[in-house]
Order: sequence, then C-alpha cells, then structure tokens
Amino acid sequence: MQEDLDLTYGAKITPDGDGYLVTFRDIENAFTCGDNLEEAIFNAQEVLDLMLLDRLENDDEIPLPTTIKNGEIAIAASPEVAAPALLYIVRKQSHRTLVDVARIMGVSYQNYQRLESGKNLTMKSLKKAAYALGAKVEIRLHKLTYPMPAKN
Repeated sequence: MQEDLDLTYGAKITPDGDGYLVTFRDIENAFTCGDNLEEAIFNAQEVLDLMLLDRLENDDEIPLPTTIKNGEIAIAASPEVAAPALLYIVRKQSHRTLVDVARIMGVSYQNYQRLESGKNLTMKSLKKAAYALGAKVEIRLHKLTYPMPAKN
C-alpha cells in the first residue's frame, strides 16, 4: 500500500478592511494578510514555511494537512521546507531516531541531522534518506489556479 505525503494546506482568504486575512485551519497560530489577493497568497506560503521550520527546529509535531474544504485555496510548503519536513514526519511515523536513519544510510548522525534540517540536502541525498525510511521521492509540478505576484 502506498501513502502519499504532501504538505499542501487549505488556507482561507477573507476580505479584511482594505486587504485580505489568511488563516490555516490545520496550523495553529498560522495567519497573515496582504493588501491584495496576490500579496496575501505570497505571504501565506511564507508564513506556512516559517511555521513548519519552527516546528522542525523545536522538534514539535508537524500536523499533516486535512482535505481542503470549499472556500479554501491550496498553499503548498516551499520545496526547500517540505523536503526536510517530510523526512522528519516519515521518520517519526516509522518510530526511528536520527541515529537509526543515519546508520541505515551509512552516514554520520550529524550528516543525517543536517539533511533533516534542510542543510546540504540534495536531490540525491533526499532520495537516499527517503529510501532509508521506506519511502520514495516523486517530483511533481502543479499549474497554479490563482494569480502570482507580478515580477518587479
């Protein structure tokens, strides 16, 4: 059986005075705003990334996203944040320690710890770490269905 893990969360964007308020149902205390819809979406990904990185740094549980509800838009964690966060989640789900995974990979504890914190994480090391955890990496590109901020 294959279980796909993805860090795409539903965000509710609501008009708020002269701008927009963004909240995440699945991430406690994750909220932001923007003067326009484009800025609100851009800020939403930034705050999502910051909240996930904070949980990683503090060894706190990272809640998996629930099904996106009507009226919410999908906001995905940036790849450079999602990759180490997913390694952390899979490691925790498999009840392995950093030392366990390092041993399976044949690398030092410190080397694997750096991977899980997002440092020195390459596609090759991500693939190797995922395999050590009984997982595989798939890369997908999704066409956006909402406006992107204009280039400066």
